[in-house]
Amino acid sequence: MRQYKFKRGYKPTNDRLEEMMEVHFDEYRKDGDIYYAKFGAAEAKLWIENKKLYVETKTNTNVPGDVAAMTVRTYNIFLEDLTGYTAKQRQKMMKKEVED
Repeated sequence: MRQYKFKRGYKPTNDRLEEMMEVHFDEYRKDGDIYYAKFGAAEAKLWIENKKLYVETKTNTNVPGDVAAMTVRTYNIFLEDLTGYTAKQRQKMMKKEVED
């Protein structure tokens, strides 16, 4: 499970999460405050709690390379649009958390 902070000005609300999922994912469904999405070669369980996005993902490893690359690209763009942080910034924050 991963957790992501939101950049100032990016509201951590279920409405925004749902809006971004409509834009970026093939299909999604909502069960209470938890969302389930399918995109490319991945499935994700997402929710917002304590002003953070929590994500659990499962990936299908038996897919062509172009599908895998598209899946990663879609996920990174979704996270950037939702949280305001680029993949590079998120990586830097995760490294800092591990070091602390």
